[in-house]
Amino acid sequence: MVKLSSQYRNGQLRTCKYSHTITAAFYHTIWYNRNKLYHEGIWEQVTDVVGFIRAYYAEISFMGERLQNTSIVRDPVWEPPDIGIIKINFDAAFYQATTCSISGFIARNDEGLTMAAGTYPWENISDPVMAEARACLQAIIMAEEMGFQEICVEGDALTIIRKLNSVEEDRSCISNLIKEINRRSQTFRKLSFKHVPKRANKAAHAMAKKGQRQEGPRFWIEEAPRLVEILVAHERRFGGTGG
Repeated sequence: MVKLSSQYRNGQLRTCKYSHTITAAFYHTIWYNRNKLYHEGIWEQVTDVVGFIRAYYAEISFMGERLQNTSIVRDPVWEPPDIGIIKINFDAAFYQATTCSISGFIARNDEGLTMAAGTYPWENISDPVMAEARACLQAIIMAEEMGFQEICVEGDALTIIRKLNSVEEDRSCISNLIKEINRRSQTFRKLSFKHVPKRANKAAHAMAKKGQRQEGPRFWIEEAPRLVEILVAHERRFGGTGG
């Protein structure tokens, strides 16, 4: 049995399908005009027949392109920052039963190389939103201690990112954390906060999970735990072109 490649199945086979459709339309048009001539004595002009087939073909091609474009949806991936920017991803693992959380964060440069990483445990955490805010704050503190001046902070915590990008004063239960993050943000030459889907925040999530096995804070310089580095290498190879 001959196996068809995915390119043939998705490309050439689709083209072949359209060709069969156009051929069927061609024969249907001829048969229709033959019956019209036989029963009504009316024969369509050649230009009218050709125009009908061309219009039919154009419509089918347009529909095919729309289906092809909508079927190709790229999964969200981590993307390296612009040149000279350090991108720091953060995430948190929250444990409601113990009211504890683990912050995970990892910093990478525009080549996707790990510059720093860390985990930090917290107690008396009331909910996941506070856990994410703590993780974001710890990412900022790490950036300060490393001397980074131009950074992009990413996380999948939409609530936190929205609050940090808002011009309105935050009055929620985490307002003190938001104010502390904003205060520390003034020390950087360039800083932005960006929300990303969970699938583009895998390395930070893996760092937060890694923190479960640590008794206290842990930090890595120009490296990360082995399993996280494997994920970083994969994202560096298959990531986007910058963002």
